[in-house]
Order: sequence, then C-alpha cells, then structure tokens
Amino acid sequence: MALLLGLFVSGIAAGVLGALLGLGGGIFLVPVLTLLFHLPVRVAVGTSLVCVIATSAGVAAMASAEGGADVPLALRLEIATAAGAVFGGVVGALVPARALSLLFAVVVFGSAAYTVYKGLGHAEEAMYRRDYRPRRWGLGYAVASLAGLVSGLLGVGGGFIKVPTMYAIMGVPLGVATATSNFMVGITAAASVFVYLGRGDVRPVVTVVTAAGVFLGATVGTLMQGHLKVSWLRWALVVLMVAIGVQMLWKGF
Repeated sequence: MALLLGLFVSGIAAGVLGALLGLGGGIFLVPVLTLLFHLPVRVAVGTSLVCVIATSAGVAAMASAEGGADVPLALRLEIATAAGAVFGGVVGALVPARALSLLFAVVVFGSAAYTVYKGLGHAEEAMYRRDYRPRRWGLGYAVASLAGLVSGLLGVGGGFIKVPTMYAIMGVPLGVATATSNFMVGITAAASVFVYLGRGDVRPVVTVVTAAGVFLGATVGTLMQGHLKVSWLRWALVVLMVAIGVQMLWKGF
C-alpha cells in the first residue's frame, strides 16, 4: 500500500511539473522510478511513456480556449522532431556515450542562456495570447530536429528544448509554448509506447497508479499556470535546464 501511495504522489509531482514546464513529466519520473522505487530502467521508461500521454491528456482536458496548444505549429514542428529522432536512433550506436553527454549539455546550456537573454529588459508578459505569429521557422525547424536527434541519441524527451525554441526563438507566448510542447510529447510517446507494451515493460498496476497521479497533477498544474507570472515559469525552466546540463557534464567528464 505504501508503495502504491508513493507512486501516486510521485505521479502528482511529475504531472504538475510536466504541465507547468511543457516537459511531459517523463524527465522527472524515470529517475524517481529507478532510484527510489528500484524499477528496471525499461519498466521505468515504459511507465514514463504512458504517464507522458496522461500529462498531455490532462493538459488538453483543462486548457482554456486561449491557453490550449497551437496544433498547427505542433504538427509542423513534430515532423522535424520525428525526422531528427529517427536519424538519432540510427547513428546512436556510432557515437561514444561521453560525446553524447557533452553534446546534450551544450544544447541545454545554450537553450538556457538564450531563454535568459530573451527575458532580460522585458516587461512582464502575458502567459497566453493569440495575436502572435510564429517567426524564424527555419531556425525553429533546425532546433526541433536537434531536439529529436537528442531524443533519439539519449532516449529522453525533447520538451526542454522545444519550449525555449518556441518561446525564445519563434516568439510564441510561454503558456502556449508549454501547452504545445505537452501536445507534441504526447504524440511522440503514443507512437513509441507500443514497443514497450509488446516487450512486457509496462506493468499494469505500477502504470495505472502512477498515471492516475500524473493526470491529477497535470490538471492541477494547468490550473496553476493562469495564476503564475511568466518570469517565474521562465526562471523555473532555466533552473531545470541548468540542473540537467550539469548532470550531463558530470557524466561526460
């Protein structure tokens, strides 16, 4: 019973953070499931994929008409992300693990730095608005492809790259960028989770309890977004990216 409660609470925390930052929650769940609950990595990843879908569903269910995902933008960027992921999966075996970790850190630090630069000297922004037009499509496609490449090489979601790309480079409001990122990672997870299901890496009890917590947390996180300042969310995203980058540098060296 204590184990199930722990899984449920961990799912709530991952759902809140995933919904607020547009990361799907998987980047938090895999370490928690492996380090705290001692689940095999493949089972943790399979569980995480189902929970990413739950996060995406929770965000979609609770998003307002103004605060939902930009679906046309998501679908266009997802094409580039998928292409990068396929290429990353093909060449992943040829690249040394240390080099992958260092590449990962460089990408994350670059994204964090540009996000900080984007916020300097600006008045407080609206979290959601619809009077914008995404710009710099070429650079957006390139970085989305890089997010897919990193995902394919390292087996992680690319939401921590997609959100700053849409926000800092393409001029998408931060709230819309996080909702769009959650929509995108839901599509990616739905496409890959069947591999884990077929291998038996998705344990029903663990997955259902954790996903229920994630769905609840995602709905709470979506409701919280309307009461948060963009600057708070931006700095939370930067802190998370720096923490991930430091971890990957440690692995690389």
